[in-house]
Amino acid sequence: MPWAEVIKPSGVKWFHVVPSVRHPRRCEKAGVDAIIASGHDAGYHVAWEPVHTMVLLPAVVNAVKTPVIAAGGFCDGATLAAALALGSIGVQMGTRFLATKESDFVQMWKDQILKSGDRDTVVARGLVGPARYLRNEASRELVEITVNRAPGLYLGQPDDMMTLDPEVLLIELEGIAAAFATDEKKALMAGGEVVGRIEDLPTVGGAGG
Repeated sequence: MPWAEVIKPSGVKWFHVVPSVRHPRRCEKAGVDAIIASGHDAGYHVAWEPVHTMVLLPAVVNAVKTPVIAAGGFCDGATLAAALALGSIGVQMGTRFLATKESDFVQMWKDQILKSGDRDTVVARGLVGPARYLRNEASRELVEITVNRAPGLYLGQPDDMMTLDPEVLLIELEGIAAAFATDEKKALMAGGEVVGRIEDLPTVGGAGG
């Protein structure tokens, strides 16, 4: 990893996110302090290959000696206990902390999480590749656009900015802007599969309990 010579001397802790078993071995060789195994359950940026956390996490733990942190699908003490049982040293939570009183995300986004069930996320094109969104009118339309204009996303074939239809990128940018502008009809709101288990807006002190 070319940035190892920059990160290691700085003294900061280096945590690297991985979506597969192949990547953590390279991270360990580079000297990372911890590895975050992020399954396809996670919100927004997900891997091109749909390997979910319950498969990915134990495989990564078994592949390296470096401490592993679990991400994707965690929201409470029960899921933390599951991650620890599978060999991780802790969990990373995104969607759960988004849906808290202290979160600075717009209320519309938080409310959409509370309304969402276990089948209310979709994967479509995102600015960083495949992205998981909360299911609504805008995300359903983006799925159709992805199928028609960027089908490689569903075939494990990464695209690039040089060949991607620029209109697709424009739709994504407009959808993200609409989310923060509270335009519910056009908003693209990220969220992990765990939204189906989130039913309240606790304080940060109570989240994950």
